[in-house]
Amino acid sequence: MPKKALSVLGFAGSPRKENSFKLLEATLKAIEAENKIGTELIHLKELNIKHCNGCDEYCKKFGTCQLNDDMNALYSKMKEADVLVVSTPVYFWNVSAYIKDLFDRSLPLYYHGLLKGKLGAAIAVSRFDGQDRTLSSISHFFQLHDIKQIGSIGISLQKKDTIGVEELELAKTLGKQIVSHLLQSL
Repeated sequence: MPKKALSVLGFAGSPRKENSFKLLEATLKAIEAENKIGTELIHLKELNIKHCNGCDEYCKKFGTCQLNDDMNALYSKMKEADVLVVSTPVYFWNVSAYIKDLFDRSLPLYYHGLLKGKLGAAIAVSRFDGQDRTLSSISHFFQLHDIKQIGSIGISLQKKDTIGVEELELAKTLGKQIVSHLLQSL
């Protein structure tokens, strides 16, 4: 039986394709350049993902969600991926609403331990401050699912409007880190 190809799934939580999105793109490109590891970038804004309505019993019983939307397709992608990379702008010292919906709707996977043992990485970009707290929120998501966090990037742009070469280098380094951990886990 042939081995399953290694894969990295990146979630972009920005409504725009700007700073946190570009860092995620650079991270995934670095992964692809390092090895024959498949990557996929999912721009959550482009999907129809409803808010969780708190129907815990359904999640527990069936391991899926009763809401009929694009999240149902993401469940299988999340289960198949070896690494999850979560990227978000900082909104009120936390993740964007797109990422929060992803986290909330991951409950069926949590109840059945379906992400346990995967690897995770986080990217948070703020205009002024809050990236550390945002990274902590992502870390808690990983901990809840027993995902081993292997790296993160937290950036405060301060007086700049956009990321530059230095920040893109951090993303490339994160990509190389992910490849290294992924290959070590084989």
